[in-house]
Amino acid sequence: MNEVWKERLRRFAPKAGYPVFYLFCLLVFLSWTFPYDALKERIVTTFNAQQHASQSPQELSIDELDSWFFPGIRAKGVRLVSPSNDPQKRAVEIMFDVVRLRVSLLPLLVGTKNVSFSIDAFDGSAKGNFEDSSKARVVDVTFDGVDISKVDAIAANIGFPLEGKLSGTLKLDLPEGKASKGNGNVNLEIHDMVAGNAKELTIKMPTGPVSLPRLKVGTFTATGEAKDGVLRLSKIGASGGDVDVTGDGRVLLRDIATDAHLDVSLKLKINDSYRSKDEKTKSLFGTPGSNDKPLIEMDPKVARSKTADGYYSLRVGGTLGRPDVQPAAAAPYPVPPPPRTP
Repeated sequence: MNEVWKERLRRFAPKAGYPVFYLFCLLVFLSWTFPYDALKERIVTTFNAQQHASQSPQELSIDELDSWFFPGIRAKGVRLVSPSNDPQKRAVEIMFDVVRLRVSLLPLLVGTKNVSFSIDAFDGSAKGNFEDSSKARVVDVTFDGVDISKVDAIAANIGFPLEGKLSGTLKLDLPEGKASKGNGNVNLEIHDMVAGNAKELTIKMPTGPVSLPRLKVGTFTATGEAKDGVLRLSKIGASGGDVDVTGDGRVLLRDIATDAHLDVSLKLKINDSYRSKDEKTKSLFGTPGSNDKPLIEMDPKVARSKTADGYYSLRVGGTLGRPDVQPAAAAPYPVPPPPRTP
């Protein structure tokens, strides 16, 4: 039996080798001669044209585009630039070191685009898949070790830098390709989160900037589920550090991610260990056990946002591209009813 198969291989292998060799050469020549510069200009032009209708427009640029395990492409030096609302401040730039995309050929035969991608940026990575058919779009992303301190947009939006490593998943199913009908879930964590730069935390006060010791947040978690275009954040929180954070809310999804509307409620409580660190923290947040009014509550809005259990209420509105964080008037603290008379 083995002799029969050996004889067949000797007869047919040379004939099968020619088309295989031809196909290999075709793929190599296509990867060498493909007009990647023209494709790069097409991608940049199309993306920037779509951004004109956005509330928070971004401008895309790519340094270099070439092949990556044909039919994949690799882009180097990918930049997203967002102009600042303040003309005195510079534009915010998000830089991706390398972006790799590969299209599966077989699904194209039935009109489905299936793209796997990987992004190297901010000393971490993001990997996943994007599927686009006539019925829906599916996005599946996994984040691993992304250093948020290197994302300038975060510091530009909240007013001070944050440190920490982002990990987690984002999965969305968009019927008819519309984010306003999207379903899915989000599970994100930022480990070893710290507010401030390498030395201190500088916050803006009506009297001017104030420098404080760095604020340890700990592990920050955000989880939620999307249904019919509304992402409901069921858990936002952090504990075990200098501040306790809790909250929830919703995000109204939009086709351009930065246009998603935010409606999130947060509550923050500065722990006694941080309040007593030095004279500045005692003055700003109040000395533990003292009845003196802390400096931060000289602002009437902040004073009204404080609850009876020591938390400050905040409301995050605006869009994902331009969030707006404001103190929120605290709800009346529930008073227990008087005891019933037998």
